[in-house]
Amino acid sequence: MLCGGIVIKPTLRVFLAICVMFVGAACSHKYKVDAINAPNKLIPANSHYYVMLPKDGQYGTTEYIGSSSMVVSAVEAVLTGRSGKVTKAISVESMEEALESAKLSNSDYIFRPIIVHWEDRATEWSGRPDRITMRYTILDAETGDEIASTLARASSKWGTFGGDHPQDLVPETVEAFINSVAE
Repeated sequence: MLCGGIVIKPTLRVFLAICVMFVGAACSHKYKVDAINAPNKLIPANSHYYVMLPKDGQYGTTEYIGSSSMVVSAVEAVLTGRSGKVTKAISVESMEEALESAKLSNSDYIFRPIIVHWEDRATEWSGRPDRITMRYTILDAETGDEIASTLARASSKWGTFGGDHPQDLVPETVEAFINSVAE
């Protein structure tokens, strides 16, 4: 076969095809949402959410300062597009404090993100992808009863030249969860 005047042998074509497949696979993020504990009926689209601030993420002894506010901003961005209003917590609260704050802000639901795993790697140099594991729970703001929950995992693409970070993986996991539990 000729390619720009160069003869390419069948074995070389197979090798090139395999290389293209690996590059394509390396250039995509991977998402996994574990079983979603969904509500009996979908959460109405015009609901008011109170978003709790989680503790900052950590990997080993490294604490990722500010990761909690990045998570809340990502959750807010997803919820704002489909809800009546979003109120963000300004500090890490206990569940009792969050229930009180949610009631004061007239929220219908509490969105509680928990950073289970947060791993920011220099993927472009190490070949190790960034990884997150998030637990999302939605609670009734009046009673504190759990409405829906899930555990979501994501990892960045392997083929990168920098610029990817764990916070870039959060919106997709929130979107997948909200799409399955809300109108």
